[in-house]
Amino acid sequence: MLIIGVDPGSNVTGYGLVEKDGVRSKHVCSGVIRTSSSKQSKRLLEIHAGLDEIIREYNPSVMVVESLFHANNSQSLIKLSQARGVILLLGESYNMTIFEYSPMEIKKGLTGYGRAEKDQMVFMVKKILGLPTLKSPDQADALAMALYHSHMSLPQRAVG
Repeated sequence: MLIIGVDPGSNVTGYGLVEKDGVRSKHVCSGVIRTSSSKQSKRLLEIHAGLDEIIREYNPSVMVVESLFHANNSQSLIKLSQARGVILLLGESYNMTIFEYSPMEIKKGLTGYGRAEKDQMVFMVKKILGLPTLKSPDQADALAMALYHSHMSLPQRAVG
């Protein structure tokens, strides 16, 4: 099973593909999509185009997206919601099964502590996947989502 984790953002969107083969998970590819425009609609188009290219190339069957959290800045929350909408629409258009988990669930699943720091998450992602480095926290978050889904023992909860 090939899983794509996506860490939504209007400026930087992380993605990570993990292949689950029995009990093992293998890193396939990961990175970030950096948007260049100051216009939100163009950013959303760039996110769509970048993820569409990755999905067409690798054909994952499952998409995992971080659930929304409460933000202090309502404008940031609106932009994040718009990016999530584009990502979820793209997943549906490729008939992927889509799951979402809270940051706390993912942290607890990978580190054993729901309030783990970012560096603890990065350490665990690198250790599990045998990666020497990760270039971006967004890339690490996306891989963490895919890993969490591939290893979870909780009942699976598809979105929609």
